Amino acid sequence: MGGLLQQAPGAVSSGNGPDIAVMHMDQLATFAARGVITELDDVAKALELSEGDFAPTVWKGGLYNDKRYGIPLDMHPLGFYYNKAVMQKAGLDPEKPPATRDEYTAALTELKKSGVQGFWVSPFQFTGGMTYYSLLHQWGGTVFDAEVAKATFNSDPAVEACTWLVDLIKQGHSPANVGQDADYLAFKSGKNAFTWNGIWQINDLKKSPNVQWGVAPLPQIGSQKAAWANSHNFTIVKQRSANADKTAGAKVFINWLSQHSLDWAKGGQVPARKAVRESSEFTALTEVNALAPELEYAAFPPAAPGLGEVILTFYSAFNEAALGKKSPKQALDDGVAKANKQLEDNRKKYGN
Repeated sequence: MGGLLQQAPGAVSSGNGPDIAVMHMDQLATFAARGVITELDDVAKALELSEGDFAPTVWKGGLYNDKRYGIPLDMHPLGFYYNKAVMQKAGLDPEKPPATRDEYTAALTELKKSGVQGFWVSPFQFTGGMTYYSLLHQWGGTVFDAEVAKATFNSDPAVEACTWLVDLIKQGHSPANVGQDADYLAFKSGKNAFTWNGIWQINDLKKSPNVQWGVAPLPQIGSQKAAWANSHNFTIVKQRSANADKTAGAKVFINWLSQHSLDWAKGGQVPARKAVRESSEFTALTEVNALAPELEYAAFPPAAPGLGEVILTFYSAFNEAALGKKSPKQALDDGVAKANKQLEDNRKKYGN
């Protein structure tokens, strides 16, 4: 996927671009600003697609400067995985995963009594950073202001959310300095009970018959429900010479694939198309379907060109807090200062 995205601008200007590309929602604005992908308002209209066919969160995510550049194919959120065998050993009901802050804290306390560090906090983007991103929104915070002109991930709610997570390490519910993916590997080998990870791990866990696991929407730790999520969107690549037949064909293809996104769902994604989500075939994919409710309160990244680098600054700030290099407040303050400079550079670069 990354390779395609690096090659896209060059291929498009040479006239060798693909007709259709699938890209992550948070890349749409950058490629729209660089003139790589084309507006799709007429496509949405021709296919009679509207917000009602999707969910408002994912439908609005395809917009940049009030024009549509993406038709959503799916949503892939963070989910809550629980190890039933480990829960049972600690005297917890393996069929009742904790869903609130009190239940979560109580479960971690019982697990600790049974000698288990229940929830390993990863300092890396995958998955501690995404967990913090979810919690920041659960506390009512945002990563940026509404105009994406200023970073706001050092607000009081953001610091509180970060402190709650980092304190789990201090309280002994997580080891310090958890390695990349070590949280997930520990989950599979029964060394911890809970992991917040992407929906894409469902198929991996299905291939692990020795792990007794379940998956549920993220527990609500803060004042509201929220979950990190991204979405694959269909885009139509700008060709050097316009070809009406090709564009018409691309529209038909996008519509067909959108209606038949069940096979994509089997790969571990929640279909964006409502009719597909409500079909009995999708409902039968019980694990993937367990995360479908998160679509309503998914915290998607905002649409602004060049945002990838700035989001990395956000994840780096969390990394410093999780590793104890800085206090949560200091780490987030420093991160915001750097992010604001990056946002300013982006405004010069993309001219808005």
